[in-house]
Amino acid sequence: MSCDTSDNAITSVVGEMLILVLVIILVSLFATSAFNLLPGDRETVATVSMSHNDSHLIFWHKGGDWVDKKDLTITATPKAGGDRITLPIDEVSDYSGSPVEVFDLGGSITTKTENLSEGVVYEIRVTTPKNVIYAREFTR
Repeated sequence: MSCDTSDNAITSVVGEMLILVLVIILVSLFATSAFNLLPGDRETVATVSMSHNDSHLIFWHKGGDWVDKKDLTITATPKAGGDRITLPIDEVSDYSGSPVEVFDLGGSITTKTENLSEGVVYEIRVTTPKNVIYAREFTR
């Protein structure tokens, strides 16, 4: 009785498995590299102007990204030094004056100036959690 000791079938299976493992490794490396090319989170960019009357500051959205009302903070810091004052947002409205929950193109934010002292120069800032979208000096 003779035994056939041919290894041809095993060699081809091992070769195919090695090629399959190599392809899987290359695909995972390519996918990782491709994900690194995707842009990350970006900062909010908005063009804002400010006007005022005797009792309110009004911020106007002139262009750029929209911002949720809940993400907006308005602060006033005395230029000569002192504590920062957070000004409450009275209203955010769209271009037609209707109340909305987002500060968008043509819209406005209104806040009262009753917490600010007469004759004091303040640094007014409108901020989001990531950045400052407006900063200007203001004297009441």
